[in-house]
Amino acid sequence: MKKLLFTLFTLIAFFSNAQFQTGTLTITFNDATRTGGFGSGGGAGRQIQSEVYYPATAAGSNVAVATGTFPVVVIGHGFVMDWNSYDNIYSILSKRGYIVVMPRTEGSASPNHGDFGKDLALVGNKMLQLNNTNTLAPIFVGKVSQKLAIGGHSMGGGSSFLGASNNSTLTSLFNFAAAQTNPRSSQAAKTVTVPTLIIGGQADCVAGYATNQSVMWDSTASTKKYALNIKNLTHCDFGNGGNTNCVLGQNISLCGSTVSNTLALKMYMNFLNPFLDATLKENCNAATMFMDSVNGSSVIFSKKLQGSLLCNTTKIANYNSLLNLQVYPNPANDYVTIQAQSSNIKASDLLTIDGRVINNQINFEDNKAKLSIQNLEKGIYLLRIIGQNNQITTTKIIKN
Repeated sequence: MKKLLFTLFTLIAFFSNAQFQTGTLTITFNDATRTGGFGSGGGAGRQIQSEVYYPATAAGSNVAVATGTFPVVVIGHGFVMDWNSYDNIYSILSKRGYIVVMPRTEGSASPNHGDFGKDLALVGNKMLQLNNTNTLAPIFVGKVSQKLAIGGHSMGGGSSFLGASNNSTLTSLFNFAAAQTNPRSSQAAKTVTVPTLIIGGQADCVAGYATNQSVMWDSTASTKKYALNIKNLTHCDFGNGGNTNCVLGQNISLCGSTVSNTLALKMYMNFLNPFLDATLKENCNAATMFMDSVNGSSVIFSKKLQGSLLCNTTKIANYNSLLNLQVYPNPANDYVTIQAQSSNIKASDLLTIDGRVINNQINFEDNKAKLSIQNLEKGIYLLRIIGQNNQITTTKIIKN
């Protein structure tokens, strides 16, 4: 049976829930070996003013970081675009437990791509160092996990390869509609070995998939790399869609947007969210969801895939040992039995592959439940079990 395992709205159901409020802080980093930049107050050398959005218990500026430690995600902006063109992205990521850093350098009409790539790398590395005693941003002491992803859009996407090249502190790389830079992104990609997610748009006439993102995928040295060309998306559909400069350039290229910004955001974030959860948080369920989605999502026009993010058997066993879930028979026609070797179940429900909850009244007795699927149409469904510690275990149920 060949059916889509996960489609767009399946992943929305699992990954869009906010866990934190968003705190904000402006930090100016500096590189004593270079000049220029943007902002002031970071010290001698190149100034790299950056807007930081992070998980907090209350929304506000310079508020306390939420309990826990959080990975760092650095995002580079597009050509003549500002950091606030991506407020929808950094809002989602900060609420989901990431410290998002948006450097504001190289925003002019004559940017230096090489410097921007170095800025992305330096900001990421220095953000990791803030976990230790510091006077620059003491609220981050003890709050920064040593996991880093660099990403970007358009010029920032191409520059993400420059920042990732030979970067020993990097955990993973991602980008949207990445454009070739000078020096060339595809050349820098030859030294990138971390898991890499490259997302482009089928209707992008500014930095087309075939001549930009596909070429970068070919060059990337990573053994786990994924290039996804998403149906109907244009260059400016990545971000909030409201940047005048981006929209003007896109319209000149005769490729206006046809997809709402809300839908476009869901389309690409439903790949990015599980990718980051898998690589930065080592979440095995997220790795499974990502691999299922890149292998079967209906929103992908074309793709290039190499390698797998799936956890090894031991890791999966450890992750799910809390519930040790069994479902049988599967496939089935009438009923399935759900057996958990733990009473640590907080909630459970059954969903369609488009993310609709069709049964949230699954009753367990002695860690076992009998679930009727008689009235369901043939196909694949998702059983979601949430433990008391909010770990989520999912498994597929097939109705014959």
